[in-house]
Amino acid sequence: MFSLYQLINWVILPLAILRLLIKSRIEPKYRENLAERFGFAKPSKRSPVIWLHAVSVGEMLASEQLVKHLIDQFQEFNVLITCTTPGGREVALKINSDKINVAYLPFDLTFFVSRFIKCYRPACLLVMETEIWPAIFTQCSKESIPIFALNARLSEKSMHRYLRIKGLTKKTISCASAVLAQTKADAARLDRIGASKVIVSGNLKYDRRATADQLELGQQFRELFGISRPIILAASTHEGEESPIIDDFLSGCPPQYLLVIVPRHSRRFSRVMQLMRTKDPYSGARSKNNPISEKCRLVLGDSMGEMYSYLTCSDIVIMGGSFASLGGQNPIEALSLGKQVITGPSTHNFDEVVRQGSLAGVVHQVQNAKETITVANSLLLDEHVLGLKKKIAMGFTEKNAGALKKTMAYLISQRQSWREY
Repeated sequence: MFSLYQLINWVILPLAILRLLIKSRIEPKYRENLAERFGFAKPSKRSPVIWLHAVSVGEMLASEQLVKHLIDQFQEFNVLITCTTPGGREVALKINSDKINVAYLPFDLTFFVSRFIKCYRPACLLVMETEIWPAIFTQCSKESIPIFALNARLSEKSMHRYLRIKGLTKKTISCASAVLAQTKADAARLDRIGASKVIVSGNLKYDRRATADQLELGQQFRELFGISRPIILAASTHEGEESPIIDDFLSGCPPQYLLVIVPRHSRRFSRVMQLMRTKDPYSGARSKNNPISEKCRLVLGDSMGEMYSYLTCSDIVIMGGSFASLGGQNPIEALSLGKQVITGPSTHNFDEVVRQGSLAGVVHQVQNAKETITVANSLLLDEHVLGLKKKIAMGFTEKNAGALKKTMAYLISQRQSWREY
């Protein structure tokens, strides 16, 4: 099965390269550092590394505090961070440390992976969430590089997809020395697909907190958007989600309310701006950095890496990805700032967080955009009740924190198993 997987990857490699080049027409950074995807690298630091892979922006953000703790705890190592998207790379590069290397993950072919490993000499591989790469896992296992899957999660849908190729999945994930799962439900599903050792450690995102700079920028946004205007934030939206939300917002909310839309992908900024201007000619944009007119009812959040600041300035948060059958986005960041979260029907990527948040009364699940606006209006009616719910939301995230401490304790206990060079 592994040989067939490698053969298929070689066959589709030209298509994978073509896909990157097509993406680069919209997002030019996809064309940069292409050699890294073939295993070529020139590490700026030659000491052995702790290799941490975080596929994109969300996983990288969840890893920030972990990376800082790794640097403090294991001072004899540098940290190599790999990702697959320019957005994830940008987040990694913003971590202020001279002990970090950043590179794109090589294509999952043994030839490229072995060259990559020879270049960087990783002592261990830490894989964030659930990234199962047969060639990478197999080659690390052959070279006695222990693999630890951290903050791992697996939805019911993804589990069934992996079970269709159970032989390859089991052989791959069994290479991991341990899998640290977010919840008991995740642990059960990971065990079912073949993980050999699964430990429930909690969700690292509960340990994230906004920095002073992020909070200050959020206050600046509030002043630009209108200090007294109720602000509804549509966060990390996807294709097809913005239009119905905008329509129901404009027809169902008082004129003093402001809707801020932050698309999930920067390549969609211009298209969403065009859509907004067809519905509200006074629409504004964060990139203009100018005070928003009272006539303006829609604002585009056209910047990356500022989500905490958008969340800070808002009163209500609508989670994108949950109205387009994509499984939703993680509401924990919004909850940590005390925001009430409204999510659509598709939340299979974050079912447990949504379930627990709903029970706590801080996450509100609806079926469509019209219900979203109805709930938002209801929540904004009473400032006193909204203030009480803010305390509940913040308490909810604090109660569930602690995964970072458990994860670090486990990695420290496994230090002797790491490969020596």
